[in-house]
Amino acid sequence: MLSLDGNVLVVFIIVWVLVLILSRLFFNPVRRVRDQREKGIVENRESCRRALESYDRSIREIEKNLQDARIKSEAIRQAMIEDALKEKSRMLAEISAECQDQVKTARSDLGRTVEELKARLDSEAEDLAQRIEKKLLH
Repeated sequence: MLSLDGNVLVVFIIVWVLVLILSRLFFNPVRRVRDQREKGIVENRESCRRALESYDRSIREIEKNLQDARIKSEAIRQAMIEDALKEKSRMLAEISAECQDQVKTARSDLGRTVEELKARLDSEAEDLAQRIEKKLLH
C-alpha cells in the first residue's frame, strides 16, 4: 500500500495555498471581468430592445401622421376641386349672361339699322320712282 508521510501533507498544504493565492490573484479578477462583461452584454441587449421598440413606435407614429396628412390633403384637394368647379360654373353663367346681353344689344342695333335702312330705301325708292316717271313721261 501507499504510505502517507509528511511530504504528502506538505504538498497538500502547498496545493491549497496555491489554489487560494491563484483564486485571489487570478480566478476572482477573471470572474469579476467575465461577470461585468455578461452584465454589460445583458444591459446592451436590453438597451437595444428598448431602442428597437422606441424606433417601432416612432415609425408607427410617423406612418399614422403621414396617413392623416394624406387624408387631410386629399380632403383639401377635393374641396379645392369643388370650389374650382363652382367658380367655373359661376364664370360660365356670367359669360353666358354677358353674351346674351351683347346678342340682345346687337339684335336691337341691327333692328334699328334695318328700320333706318328700310326707311332710307323707301325714300330712295320713291325718289327713283319719281325720276323714272319723269323720264318716261317726258
